[in-house]
Amino acid sequence: MIELRYQNSYQQIQTQRFENFDALLLAFSGCVTLPDHLKVLSLTQDGKDLGYQGLIGDLYRYLQTIHPTN
Repeated sequence: MIELRYQNSYQQIQTQRFENFDALLLAFSGCVTLPDHLKVLSLTQDGKDLGYQGLIGDLYRYLQTIHPTN
């Protein structure tokens, strides 16, 4: 399970969960409803920090660099 925590435009913490890495990549490969300027607070896989710090808009590029099948 992959968990993405971010801060929305109202400064509230939101969480999205994905079954696996492929589901996460698929969600961010197309048009996503999350604005690019939102800050990612954490990205974890099975409780392990994946080390991403940045904005939603830069997340897909980062995911491609750490994808397990690359």
